Amino acid sequence: MSVAILTALREGPLRYSKLHHAVSQVSPDVVHARTLTDTLNYLRSQDLVEHHQGDDGADYRLTGGGIELVDLLGEIDRWSRQHRASGERT
Repeated sequence: MSVAILTALREGPLRYSKLHHAVSQVSPDVVHARTLTDTLNYLRSQDLVEHHQGDDGADYRLTGGGIELVDLLGEIDRWSRQHRASGERT
């Protein structure tokens, strides 16, 4: 679920309900609110996600480290697709 959360936040900050919806769309299983909350707390403890409270409400957003990790995951995905398409074996 961590990768799904990080990927969803890649496009920008999301409120909890929008984040829950985005993660639920890509998960094959039901995403329970408690699981999402626990995972967000873990990602916050790892300084990958921050909870931002503004005048117009609260949202979750990636930190600098979270952005770097999402970029790295994107490169790994790109590499995997490239090698899978070429039929190379290592």
